[in-house]
Amino acid sequence: MQEIIGQAPIFIGGAPRSGTTLLRAIVNTSKGIVCGPESRIVPALAALSSQIEQLHMPVLERQYGLDADMLHQRFASTINGFLAPLQAQSGCRIAEKTPANILHFTQLRRLFPGSPLVGIVRDGRDVVASLLTMDWRDARTGQPLAITRDPAAAARLWVESVEAGAAMREDPNYFELRYEALVRHPRDMIAGLFAFLGEDSDAIEAALDHASTFNPASGANESSNDRVAQPIDTRSIGRWRAALDASQHDCVMRIAGPALSRLGYV
Repeated sequence: MQEIIGQAPIFIGGAPRSGTTLLRAIVNTSKGIVCGPESRIVPALAALSSQIEQLHMPVLERQYGLDADMLHQRFASTINGFLAPLQAQSGCRIAEKTPANILHFTQLRRLFPGSPLVGIVRDGRDVVASLLTMDWRDARTGQPLAITRDPAAAARLWVESVEAGAAMREDPNYFELRYEALVRHPRDMIAGLFAFLGEDSDAIEAALDHASTFNPASGANESSNDRVAQPIDTRSIGRWRAALDASQHDCVMRIAGPALSRLGYV
């Protein structure tokens, strides 16, 4: 499988509003990595490859001589093709951040056996509180997305995301951060992340000052740009206490309570 500039691309994911854009800004400060605005292409192609593999492999193998490894190579080549122009422009290793990547990390591992996978986890109550402030709409219908109006839908997406990350924890090339630890102890957390990615420790200082180089006008698909353009702080930890009413909180706890407990949030 041909990988960009001899190195497997890095894939970053997490539940929406978990800090993935902050991670993008941090990683993008490295001189050896470029992480552009989220494309949303990677999870779509990973999902399609998984669907084909699950439903159509017998026909592809019997009638077209295409086995699973060949299918993986073709989808990996397609994803690399979308990433290649940014790599050519920057001359750096590619990292791609789309929150939904985490839902497809298992399939991305099949497509890219050598890719570092980076997941971020945030208190699900804060994630839901943040999602309910978003004005995200279905591009096909123009209607608000359920996760921005229904705390149950938002909580289910958070659970699905953290469980997808948990399924990768035995993978030696998977690295998981907690949002709360990142903003409370940024130096230590960034040092661990950069060590995992093989970046020099001298890149940490630039990452700690990511706000001085981050362009908030970048990333039409990202809603956190203005927030990420500010220095790292802890203001968003525990926002659910003021943002969720009692019925919303009860709804979140019914759905996400077990996962929140396992992760030590409650």
